[in-house]
Amino acid sequence: MTHDQLADYISGFNENQRETVFKQILDSDLLAKAFDTSEGKMILNNAVDLITSNVMQIVRYCAENQPSDAIMKIHPYANEINTTYKLMTDWAKILIRGDEHKKRAEKK
Repeated sequence: MTHDQLADYISGFNENQRETVFKQILDSDLLAKAFDTSEGKMILNNAVDLITSNVMQIVRYCAENQPSDAIMKIHPYANEINTTYKLMTDWAKILIRGDEHKKRAEKK
């Protein structure tokens, strides 16, 4: 996408929306570039590993304990999974929104 395509695309929005659209595109580009580095890939892998490890811990506690005891033990692991999942979902939304805008800008 060229600068002219981006400028033309953004000009099609009202003044209040332009900054938001531009920010979504920039955020998407920055995040994509970050994930394309070895450090970014390590961050993604660590998030996936954290979820996997916590799921295994939950399964272990559920198998080894009575349900009422397991609930208290698995709660922190479930919270970590939920937080990590929300973060990864937010990253995906950032990437998707930016890509959608870039595709529309290139079609114009």
